Parts: sequence; structure tokens; C-alpha cells
Amino acid sequence: RAAPYADCRLGGHKVLDSFPLPLYNNTVSHRIMDSDLTYGEALDRIEKVLVQGSAGKAEVFLTSLRGKRFVVKDFGRKGFWERHFLGRIFIGREARAYQGLAGIEGLPGQALRLTPFAIAVEYLEAQDLGSVNAGEIGITVVRQLEKIIDAIHSRGWVHLDLQRRTNILIVNGEVRVIDLASAFRPGALPLLGPLLTRFFGIFDRLSLIKFKRLYAPDALTDNDRCWLKVRNLVMPTKW
Repeated sequence: RAAPYADCRLGGHKVLDSFPLPLYNNTVSHRIMDSDLTYGEALDRIEKVLVQGSAGKAEVFLTSLRGKRFVVKDFGRKGFWERHFLGRIFIGREARAYQGLAGIEGLPGQALRLTPFAIAVEYLEAQDLGSVNAGEIGITVVRQLEKIIDAIHSRGWVHLDLQRRTNILIVNGEVRVIDLASAFRPGALPLLGPLLTRFFGIFDRLSLIKFKRLYAPDALTDNDRCWLKVRNLVMPTKW
């Protein structure tokens, strides 16, 4: 199958088969991987703080319940204004992304909005892509990532934060894309939605081509090299 960015065009997306994911709201408790988790239980069972929430950013910690482990992103212990004006917005947006992208293979399969200010996502034992050296993986993994991006875009969403050191994992030789905090849905806008999805989706495609250059350079086409030049002009090195 030709790459969706062939001839400097971005299209031809495919929807993958779906599987169930809980819905979210601010008041109803939902099940996560056959376990119930409340905000209080998440705080009581913190195993490790992963990110100390600085100003404007959530605290992120690892917690567990009955053998299941979760990563919790939490604004709940911030001050009133930060909790309500940042936490409610950021957590709500991320929860909507998990709901809107439910069923896409390669994204987190389970997530739960614990409160208006906190969200829990299944924890994966995995290796981040940034620790994988060139030659350790090949075109198969790159194609897996391409399919995930295709499926995200086909629903009118874009990820916009495909950093290999933080948001892309390798689990038993397969790709997992995590952290949908930056994801949004330009495709929801009337009339201009498809056009905006294609436009913002370019940034996901440019990240994909970078991964292709790192891990499957022999598969690069002249068109890929054309897009790499564009990427080097518009995107920071860390992406």
C-alpha cells in the first residue's frame, strides 16, 4: 500500500477494527480492566510519582488496585484557580480524546476520568521508542505506527505530540501510542473539518517520516525526503 503522504499528498486513511472503551463524565464511576478505581484509592496506593506537577502542569503518578496498575494525571491537589481553570479543561479534553478514539488498536485500551480534575489510564510495561537504537526495529514497526496515525486521522482527530522518548512505546515488538493530552478534533468543525484535519495531520506525518528515516532508511522515498526538508523547517529537533 502506498504511503498516505505519497506525491506530497496526505490522505487514504483506514479505520481499524474497534474494541470497547468506557465513556467518561464528571460524576459516574466506570470500570477499568475489571477493576473499580476511585480518586481516593488512587491517592492511597501511589507507588511512584512520575512527574512533579509544576505550575500549570498536572502531577503524574503510578498507582495500583488489586494487581492492576494505572498512570494517573492529577490536578486535584492544585490551588483553586489552577484546578478549575486548567485542570478541568485539560483533563476534560484528554478524556474526550480517549472516548473519541476508543477502539483504535495501538492506543491505550482503558481509561477513566476519576474526577473533573484527574484521569487514570492503563499502565504498560514497555520500552520507549527513544531508547531503541537504529537497526533494532525495522519497517514493520514503522508501518504499525502509520496505521495508528491513519486511524486517528480517519476519525477527524490529530495527535500532535508523537515524541519517541515519551509518547511512543514498544510492547512485545508492537507499537503503542500513549498520552492524548495534545490530541484534538479539527474534523468536528463543519465544512472546514476535513481540510483542517489534513493540515494539522501533516505534523503527525512528518514525525512518522522522521521515524522512518531513523529505523527504516532504506524504505525512504524521494517524496519522504521532500517532506523531511519541510519537517526540518517547521518542527523542533525533539520531535
